[in-house]
Amino acid sequence: MSTSRRALGSGGSARRRGWLRGRGPLARVPRAAWACAAVALLNGLAWSLITPPFEVPDENAHYAYVQQLAERGKLPRSAQPEGFFSPAEDGTLGTIYFYLIVGRPNDPAPFSEIDQREVEALERRHLRRTGNGNAFTATNNPPLFYAVQTIPYKLAGAAGGSVLDRLAAMRIVSVLMAAVTVLLVYLFLSELLPSSPLACTAGALVAALQPLFAFISSGVNNDALLYLAATGVLWGIARVFKRGLTPANGAILGAFVGFGLLAKLTLLAFVPAAAAAVAILLWRGLRRHQPGVLRGAAWAVGLGAVPIAVYYVLNRFVWHRSTVVGGLGTVTNSAVGRHFNRLEELSHIWQLFLPNLWMREQFPSYMPLWKTWFIGVVGRFGWLDYEFPLWLDDLALVLLIVVVTLALVELVRRRRALIARAAEAVVYALVPIGLAIVIGVQSYDSVVGNGAVFEQPRYLVPLLGLYGALVALAVRAGGRRWAPALAVAFVVLAVGHDIYGQALTIARYYA
Repeated sequence: MSTSRRALGSGGSARRRGWLRGRGPLARVPRAAWACAAVALLNGLAWSLITPPFEVPDENAHYAYVQQLAERGKLPRSAQPEGFFSPAEDGTLGTIYFYLIVGRPNDPAPFSEIDQREVEALERRHLRRTGNGNAFTATNNPPLFYAVQTIPYKLAGAAGGSVLDRLAAMRIVSVLMAAVTVLLVYLFLSELLPSSPLACTAGALVAALQPLFAFISSGVNNDALLYLAATGVLWGIARVFKRGLTPANGAILGAFVGFGLLAKLTLLAFVPAAAAAVAILLWRGLRRHQPGVLRGAAWAVGLGAVPIAVYYVLNRFVWHRSTVVGGLGTVTNSAVGRHFNRLEELSHIWQLFLPNLWMREQFPSYMPLWKTWFIGVVGRFGWLDYEFPLWLDDLALVLLIVVVTLALVELVRRRRALIARAAEAVVYALVPIGLAIVIGVQSYDSVVGNGAVFEQPRYLVPLLGLYGALVALAVRAGGRRWAPALAVAFVVLAVGHDIYGQALTIARYYA
């Protein structure tokens, strides 16, 4: 063997030994981050087991999208008349009494031996797994989440699995996405607060145990991949501010934006923040003559823009599908006789999240802010048909006030560092503003177009990383003396919150 080849072999062996000893890139992730991800994984699996099939919002439509992609190799398209799902899925929905349960909190799920025999009898009929090519509410969604879910769908089918078996396998993949999301929450917090591992752990654990996040992520819903991508964008923003706009960091930020847009177009809400971060750091880098900053910006823009541009072209000219779900303020044909008005839209968006001041009232006083968003995020499950009792919502409000107060105390205490990082803080503030606008635009279009209610509390869960940051700041406010006690208290409260949500779900479907 030549000297050069021996050297190459030696280097390869050294690299393999490094991986075996845990020196690879993943070894840089703290063990606490893996522990938080494991908590999210186990918690999500628990939710997936106790939540009956198709009782996560729109799970039947998302399953139909995966089925269409897996069985026909084509994306779904709107079909008129819509008709039904595939005979296999629609028959399963009937045997598990889906249409008698959904939206009816007093009707339990079937779990008797007779019910099980009916399901097994349906499975033996081997009904057709293709419908008319329509996936109902999921039809116009981007394909990335569904393409990933075809893997467990096919694997379960190869093992002779039924509709319910395939759904269970697909739910596991969604739960894995939730675990990665929490891992990214920890990594985001570690970039944001690098000297506070205890605060980062507490923030990530509280995020992992947030009941609405766990419930939605335990089902087949493309929100699971949206949450992952949104948290990844926050991590990418934190990295470029702390470590610079290098090609690697720009690629990380751009990649999360790019594949997030292919998961769900709601990630458009995060694009202004990501673009502002790149612009600020590009300007700083050019002024300071930092090497690689232009390449970093190019990687961020390229990986963020090219995938969605390619998807748009394919969607428009090859697949002939609608590209933007819900429209962007362009309603022309209203089923309820209303007309689009830009000023009314701005008022609608404001009142959807903030108290009405001088505007013409479009909602009952404080209803969206309290009933839709706060109570909903505390915990509204199923197809929005059951939630926590009001006393727990009141307690949650008190605890939120305490957490926000502690976080503000910490920010005031560290005001010099906050001022030095003012540009970064402004970028993070753009995230909830952008999300409110995206939700508000689709909400107004829904009201004008067909008079329907669009908004659901799960639409705020992409802010999970900022939720964890709020908790982490509150823990840091305790200082060395009280921070451990605050961390334990917040995590214990989160455990109780989550277990109560699971108990509520069990009572809803099996009592």
